[in-house]
Amino acid sequence: MNLKSECLSCLLNQSLRVAKNLNLDEATSKKMLQIASASIANYGEVSPPVAAADLYPKLGKLIDNDDVYKELKAVSTQEALKLLPEVEQKVRDVSNSLKGAIKAAVAGNVIDFATPNHFDLTTEFEKVFHTPFSIDDEVLFLEHLSEVKSLMIIGDNVGEHVFDKLLLEVLKETYPRLELYYTVRGKPIINDVTLIEAKAIGIDKIANLVDSGVDTPGLAYAHASETFMKLYNSMDLIIAKGMGNYECLDTVKDERIFHLFKVKCDVVSEEVGAELGALVFMQNR
Repeated sequence: MNLKSECLSCLLNQSLRVAKNLNLDEATSKKMLQIASASIANYGEVSPPVAAADLYPKLGKLIDNDDVYKELKAVSTQEALKLLPEVEQKVRDVSNSLKGAIKAAVAGNVIDFATPNHFDLTTEFEKVFHTPFSIDDEVLFLEHLSEVKSLMIIGDNVGEHVFDKLLLEVLKETYPRLELYYTVRGKPIINDVTLIEAKAIGIDKIANLVDSGVDTPGLAYAHASETFMKLYNSMDLIIAKGMGNYECLDTVKDERIFHLFKVKCDVVSEEVGAELGALVFMQNR
């Protein structure tokens, strides 16, 4: 998905949020917005994650900080871990724990510092198990899952990864012979999950933990390592978490990919044909 006009204003607003979250002084905040404005003016036919991969390092360089959301990522993880026991109990209580774990994983996708619309994590979990997917290819996914030998989850955001781990645990219980992989970004970008956060909660004890090499908040093939792409191409089935991965992968025409995310902006809402706030579990078209 290429940048729309709304995406350009969103990137500018993201820059302002970075300044506010870091409590930058007025002069530095203005400089940050000037850098963002100059960068945004030059973006052509690229996806929003590729544009973000250009913009965020420039913002970080200005303030000598290559992980601008490091502290907030830690807070997101703490908040998710507090909710985890209750969420896990709800997953175990539903008639199909795998379906419950999928819902828990998509509820975690509300943790996102790059979107203009924000949702409360606790509120999301109060309703998610009773909320249907607006676009629902879950049956098709489960049919494929029963036949495959390998599954890769492409992670998205920190905090959300806590519930991805729960999904991996239930997958391992349900399909003990299934080879599981969890993919992270190659370096800090916005609040996306990297090896550091994934290892901190023990995802590497449940699945093969994989560094994609990308510096983009979405799996942009051109930014991924050759080693990763070789592994990725060998996978039988793939879950791509979050809008950033959708924005990078929606045009690749790969039916192995199932997108799992909450619609958090009007542009993606229009692209997929689902309302703002809707839950999507959709095979790559």
